[in-house]
Amino acid sequence: MHVTKMFDLSGKVALVTGGARGLGKQACLALAEAGADVVICGLHTDGSSLAAEIEAMGRRAYFEKVDVTKSAEIDPFIASVVERMGKIDILVNNAGIGTRGQSLETISDDEWHEFIDGILSTQFYVARPVAKHMIASGQGGVMVNMASINAYIISNIAPRYNVPYCVAKAGVAHLTHGMATNWAKYHIRVNGIAPGFIPTEMGSTLMKYPDIMARMLAGQPIGRFGNPEEIKGVVVFLASEASSYMTGSIVVVDGGATLW
Repeated sequence: MHVTKMFDLSGKVALVTGGARGLGKQACLALAEAGADVVICGLHTDGSSLAAEIEAMGRRAYFEKVDVTKSAEIDPFIASVVERMGKIDILVNNAGIGTRGQSLETISDDEWHEFIDGILSTQFYVARPVAKHMIASGQGGVMVNMASINAYIISNIAPRYNVPYCVAKAGVAHLTHGMATNWAKYHIRVNGIAPGFIPTEMGSTLMKYPDIMARMLAGQPIGRFGNPEEIKGVVVFLASEASSYMTGSIVVVDGGATLW
């Protein structure tokens, strides 16, 4: 197969959670640019204009408001996507919440569960019915889970402590490994992306603290933070046949931050 054809997603249907803004938005655009039809789901940001932008490319697209922390909302949503689009070939599990900074001795039970549910549980809740659909179809599929370099390191962002966020993202990385082993026999590949610091709306809390930003920048061998568009190529790679021999991998995209 010609190498450019390996990245072609024409005829595929992709679902992107948290797809109306930030890295999720870039994932939606990347998948559409590679030829896929795209379903966008989100909660706090209306993705209708993004869907219209994707439709202008000649793709099918629509946005639906869904709270992916509530499993009771997800099963009927997935069923409606399959009914409307005919199938789901690609899932980008991107929805999550940003770090706000709580030390372990002061964080409340509710705050702890907010991170675990909002980052880790959501990915399981969405992947489960999508996997059931992919298994029933007999065609398999691809899942891409959005982890973070905080799956591997605790960022030096004191006093804005982010341990609960890091623990949840570490769970995403290991959940990716588990999904990959559990569903490989059904021809479902599951990989993850671990971005470094890429300024988006979700990272706005940290950007209010110049001292934290300076420390984080000093830890970037590449000498800068990432741009949201720099996630696009990795998403298409993992969603396409270009990565056909990969499952259970976490691709680190961090400007070298985890090297030091």
